[in-house]
Amino acid sequence: MNKSRTGEVISVEHQVLTLGTKNLSWRLVECCIPHRSSSKWICISGVLYYAASAAGSFENSMVVCFDLRSEKFCSVMFSKAMPRSTTLVNYDGKLGLLMSGDSHDDVTRATTSFELWVLLDAAQHEWSNHVYVLPPSWEDVVSEDMRIAGMVAVNEIVLAPWFQSVPSYVIYFNVERKTITKVGIKGLEAFQGESFKTYLNYVENVKLL
Repeated sequence: MNKSRTGEVISVEHQVLTLGTKNLSWRLVECCIPHRSSSKWICISGVLYYAASAAGSFENSMVVCFDLRSEKFCSVMFSKAMPRSTTLVNYDGKLGLLMSGDSHDDVTRATTSFELWVLLDAAQHEWSNHVYVLPPSWEDVVSEDMRIAGMVAVNEIVLAPWFQSVPSYVIYFNVERKTITKVGIKGLEAFQGESFKTYLNYVENVKLL
């Protein structure tokens, strides 16, 4: 991807490297969708999705899709600017955009709900909307600004603090039972005050490549 010194991004060249082949070499793949990419991404069933903004804008208002098989790009428009709280999730094999239902940039004690937009048809830019209202106990559990780490299966939203505190923890919100569970994590005391990202559904594979 090419970036100008002024910060403008016109996405015209992407580089692809295919692993598992004898001759590893980077090759260029053209993209004719002018956009600025973001660090919010997810890969589902061989398609890489990432939130992006149109050239000349700083607000993410679309999702760019890259098919790893055909190596073709397409884009899906979203109906509004995505708040900073937006996280891309795998919702039952489909792309989901999970965000604060209050359209706030952060998840706080004042947050009252979460919104999930599920991509139904990329060609038609069709989304379905789900709203999950938080129970009153939310205010008693949350004491600092949180980020959405993602979803486990289709019924649990996972949240983590923006900065590590002692003791470290994550919060699970079960959207079906409307329950909130706070889970402590040991061994991170040395990283107090550091900014962390929490990744879900990670399974270590010790098989040698």
